[in-house]
Amino acid sequence: MADNREMRYSGGKCLCIDVGGSAVKYGIIDRDLNLTDKGEIPTPHEGVEPYLLALESLYRKMKDQVDGIAMSVPGVIDSENGICISGGNLRFIEHFNLAGEMARRCEVPVTVMNDAKSAAMAEARWGSLSDCRDGIVIVLGTGIGGALIKDGKVHFGKSFAAGEFSFLTLGENLDEQGDTWAGRAGNPRLRRLVANAKGIEDPDEINGYDVFKWAEEGDPLVLMALDQFTRSIAHMIVNLQIIYDPDRFAVGGGISRQPLLLEYIKKNLDYFYTQFKWPGQNADVTTCKFFNDANLIGAYSYFLSRFGKED
Repeated sequence: MADNREMRYSGGKCLCIDVGGSAVKYGIIDRDLNLTDKGEIPTPHEGVEPYLLALESLYRKMKDQVDGIAMSVPGVIDSENGICISGGNLRFIEHFNLAGEMARRCEVPVTVMNDAKSAAMAEARWGSLSDCRDGIVIVLGTGIGGALIKDGKVHFGKSFAAGEFSFLTLGENLDEQGDTWAGRAGNPRLRRLVANAKGIEDPDEINGYDVFKWAEEGDPLVLMALDQFTRSIAHMIVNLQIIYDPDRFAVGGGISRQPLLLEYIKKNLDYFYTQFKWPGQNADVTTCKFFNDANLIGAYSYFLSRFGKED
């Protein structure tokens, strides 16, 4: 059969897949960005073959409706060649040509894109950063995903790892995960702070909905925990603003839907800027327009850039 990069796309609908740590989300997107047939299945963790079979089953269910597959996946991804250099917590998929294998099985063109870079591509093209030349996307989850937008395009870096904010070190102890930005600003820390505040022994007993429900109710200890959590996010935004001087930041991830999150990030930014004077522009921060659908829509944007006729 033809090489994936030589396959033709008829311009019809595309099956978009977003692989997360616990669930694989999917939907069909057309050229007008209508997202339909949304659903999700559990993410297989048993190995390469169960993983591929699960992804292939989604295509088989939709094959009469779509002419291509656009994937958003965790890890460092060589999107140009469709290779998962690393797989995040899906270690079994490392150094694997995922796009090529899926194209072989499904006989349609396939693209693979890092999940945070997918979100950034959606926001840069159609979302909160569409009027910006340069921007930064920060995706809050178990870790801290991210991407740099330069001249309206996602910056990949020499080894496709630009924007892997989880690994930014905040102290001298490089052997301690707590000294990385993921350790200080990943969702597990927010749950841990709130659990401690509420006297809950196991942080896994609560989720983001619990946290923001208590915060909306005005629980003073939960609000203090949220303030502490967002302080480290605001601190890093100040540093990134100084390094890159972007037009705007867009914050994504599931908890970005909660208005209090952005409110507290901005509150901490306002305080930092009263204490720290510098001659450049203060950070302009908003939320991602597409929230949880950003990865699906961004994967589709990358697919169009490879196989579609650009508008």
